[in-house]
Amino acid sequence: MDLIYYQIEEVAQKTGLTKRALRYYEDMKLVTPIRTDAGYRLYSDDDISEILRIRELRDSLGFSLNSIKESLDLQNTLKEILSQSNGDPIVIKKSIEEVEKQIKLISEKEIALSNVKNKYEVVLKQLVELLQRCE
Repeated sequence: MDLIYYQIEEVAQKTGLTKRALRYYEDMKLVTPIRTDAGYRLYSDDDISEILRIRELRDSLGFSLNSIKESLDLQNTLKEILSQSNGDPIVIKKSIEEVEKQIKLISEKEIALSNVKNKYEVVLKQLVELLQRCE
């Protein structure tokens, strides 16, 4: 099966991001499109899926691009370690450390999201009380 590649304008339309944002994602190494001999960026369907995943983490869950980058780096490191592991205690220990870093990152984001949720609940309660007084 031949891979289909898309130019940056098509990816911008598919993802709802600007070309500038896509270039920034590449600068941050969140996504790595291939380059033609003329220097044009070409994105695969997998690249587009990853961009949409990043956008979802950023927009819906409030992750910063730096947090997303750190998480993706840890995930890739872990995959690399596990693919090389042959029961080596040093590799296994390193894997455990990487998973612990990932858990810490998720826990920190969970706390931040919980704080935001609590603030929204307070505002919602105040709005409901205000609406009840107006009736």
